[in-house]
Amino acid sequence: MEAKEILRKKFKEDRKALSEKERAIRSEKIASESMRFLNAYRAIRHIHLFLPIKKLYEINTVLLLPSLFGAGYEVYGSITDRLGHKLQTVKITKDTVFIEDGMGIPIPKKPIYASNESIDLVFVPLLGVDDAGNRLGYGMGFYDRFFGQLRPKVLKVGLSYFDTVKSIPVAEHDVALDACVFPHGSVIFNK
Repeated sequence: MEAKEILRKKFKEDRKALSEKERAIRSEKIASESMRFLNAYRAIRHIHLFLPIKKLYEINTVLLLPSLFGAGYEVYGSITDRLGHKLQTVKITKDTVFIEDGMGIPIPKKPIYASNESIDLVFVPLLGVDDAGNRLGYGMGFYDRFFGQLRPKVLKVGLSYFDTVKSIPVAEHDVALDACVFPHGSVIFNK
């Protein structure tokens, strides 16, 4: 088994080992820390947010939505185009009704497709992140390809239940994060 797969397995096991209550507590703290992080970036108005796959025990980013809307942010999410191997950006409003797609990803029942041009920041799902901001995802490359469709200055911010690890193996196509938010605060990575 290659090093990335070994790490993926470990990170998935660590996430699954958290109790439902502990995941909820950490998700609430991450939502709070995410808003604190955003306060340092006043120019950011358009945010792309991943929505959680419950069966994969992902961070409950739905908790962020009321705060984002209350602070006047424009919010976007994605619909996964598995055939085209890409993410399609959709607008999310306080009135958006969600359904789950075949993978269990919440998506708008009536999607309003949007351009990527106005996105200022992407909150990114991950299994783990290292001290240099290298993210380990699920290995499908959706977000790495998505980053290539965005303006170069768009901030890529991971959300993580767990602290950084020393090192994650990196492939040529992998895109490092600019920052990561944890239950206890955030880290900005030097590039």
